[in-house]
Amino acid sequence: MMRYYKIFICGFMGLLLMATGTFAIAAQQGKTVHGNQYAFQKKRPTTHDSLVRPSAKKQYYRQNTARDALKSGRIVSLSVIRRKIQKKYPGKIVDVRLIEPISRTRPYIYKVKVLRKDGKLLVLKINASNARIVGVKGNK
Repeated sequence: MMRYYKIFICGFMGLLLMATGTFAIAAQQGKTVHGNQYAFQKKRPTTHDSLVRPSAKKQYYRQNTARDALKSGRIVSLSVIRRKIQKKYPGKIVDVRLIEPISRTRPYIYKVKVLRKDGKLLVLKINASNARIVGVKGNK
């Protein structure tokens, strides 16, 4: 019984040494990528237009920012945008997103997905300040 105990302890110590040695070597070889992260710790970059829901704090901030922009006249209300889209591209509005500008000089953009009656999906980009259609993707 004592023999199995010694084999188990030796095996466990070997695994422990290999694991710590592997990370130590990887840490020495890996250059820092982002701050204190090493190459083997590189995380996936965040995307702005992601399907992942932002935290509650960021959502609250976004809603306040959009509300302030609407009150100050920097963007047009969504009802105006919806009416304009329905006149030009009849169909069901499936998704609407307000994309914040990177800098103060650029306008807010509404990204709207419209499902046409013939089953085709259109993705419209609309300037939120003057309700002009900037771009259309999909079959018109």
